[in-house]
Amino acid sequence: MSHIPIRLRRIAGAFAITHVLLIFAGIALQSGPLFSDGRQGIEDAYVAGNLTRSFTGGLLEAFGFVLLVPVLVMLWRCFGSRTEAGRWAALSGLGCGIAYVAVVMAVGLPAGAAAMYGAQHGLDVDAAFAINNIRLFAHFLSAFLLGGATLGVALSALADGTHTKWVGGVGVFTSVSLFVSPPLTAVEWQDIGTMVWLVWFVGTAVLLLRRGSSIESTGSPTGGVLVGQA
Repeated sequence: MSHIPIRLRRIAGAFAITHVLLIFAGIALQSGPLFSDGRQGIEDAYVAGNLTRSFTGGLLEAFGFVLLVPVLVMLWRCFGSRTEAGRWAALSGLGCGIAYVAVVMAVGLPAGAAAMYGAQHGLDVDAAFAINNIRLFAHFLSAFLLGGATLGVALSALADGTHTKWVGGVGVFTSVSLFVSPPLTAVEWQDIGTMVWLVWFVGTAVLLLRRGSSIESTGSPTGGVLVGQA
């Protein structure tokens, strides 16, 4: 079995950490209102908000999602390399991950930007509220795709016997938390799954960054052998 060069894995790990940092930076600069904020939230966050600051945050967040794509491809390459079930799970996870990025980039971020820009250029507040709801629904439902991406990686790790505790076991728990997040919108706990995912994702990024160790499994299905090459 050919091994993925350490330098490529470390680049992917750096992209993963950068993705998380850019997401937090983007959210800090933006001011997207929630369902519970109603019309008043649109007026406070969009009509009276700082357009330049919010758009800067949105661009940072968008670039973070671009960086997520090569990370997803690297995870697909690292896991699911020994068994047919593992390959199936890893490729399914990659598909869900790419779809997740597409929903965020094509629906979520543009809808929020359009709502704020319109609110500051004569668009009726009720119309801006409706457009912003598209952003929110895209965010809530995209949790299913992110859960699918996480579950694919987790199951491929379990099938191949590679990092079964963190990537596999914790990954399954993380995917379940993402799957149950959309219904929790009713009690405003919709971000619980995403926060759990961030912890799992950062931990997985650290595995990619570790010097001198490989994520591919070359041992038995019960445990991978850590090997690598420069």
